[in-house]
Amino acid sequence: MKAILITSCALVTLAGTAFAQTSPSGTVSDQDYMKRVMTAAPSQIVADATVVRMNGSTMETLKKGTNEWTCMEANGVPMCLDPNAMEWAHAWQTHGPAIDKTGFIYMLAGDTGASNTDPWAKGQTADNHWVQTGSHVMIVGAAAKAMPGYPRTADADPTKPYVMWPGSPYEHLMIPVK
Repeated sequence: MKAILITSCALVTLAGTAFAQTSPSGTVSDQDYMKRVMTAAPSQIVADATVVRMNGSTMETLKKGTNEWTCMEANGVPMCLDPNAMEWAHAWQTHGPAIDKTGFIYMLAGDTGASNTDPWAKGQTADNHWVQTGSHVMIVGAAAKAMPGYPRTADADPTKPYVMWPGSPYEHLMIPVK
């Protein structure tokens, strides 16, 4: 599990296309990084979470947590993932089989956008249905596929819950919270 966690963190942090497209300018101190990561989830989650950061090509643990959450920035966007969401992120980034577990991701600081049709888009194009969802949480994995009643269209309304990447093995429920 530790190898999946580290690999998933590295992949999510390096790729981050589902969560963000731009990197912050310059290097921030560990203290400033921690402050930004603390905006990803409710304080009771972040306070006891493991916080990781990419340091070159290696994953550095800035704080070892006591709960099972992992918090980080991916291309400048803070997020906290439970263990199942980490597995889902690993499957998505490696184009592996979708997991049969349900995971949860907090992104309360919002995002900078992603394609709603292409899980691996590197940037906005005229036809990849770019969407920016602001403060939200995500339900990933098996449960998202079994939740009827949410829009599964390419042109999502990010002010309401919707399914991102509909029809793909990595479709997941986006739930705006502000």
